[in-house]
Amino acid sequence: MANPLKGEIDLKLGEKTYKCRLTIDALVRIEDELDKGILELATAIAEAKVRIRTLIVVLRNALRGGGNDFDDKKIGSIIASVGIVVASTEVAKLLVATLSDQDSDEQDKKKEPVA
Repeated sequence: MANPLKGEIDLKLGEKTYKCRLTIDALVRIEDELDKGILELATAIAEAKVRIRTLIVVLRNALRGGGNDFDDKKIGSIIASVGIVVASTEVAKLLVATLSDQDSDEQDKKKEPVA
């Protein structure tokens, strides 16, 4: 089970759930390999303008960060088995969870006046 305090996220791909984690180093590797900023990638995925290669690169880094040792071929097989739409949706969820500042959200909730 993923530990959100460590930035870990559970990602459901088909019948299996994988522990994932995207560190700053992983995000930099993704940006360098795909020659796009991470926010640009997240936007492209949200607009359904994503390549399978992008999904593989993001998943490879996230899965390895979660302690899994998958190569591109294995990740491609996972994508093929669950479908591109499901894989894209899960990668989008992963990026949103990684890029959102949950500590900030919690602090904002504490600041809200109680009615």
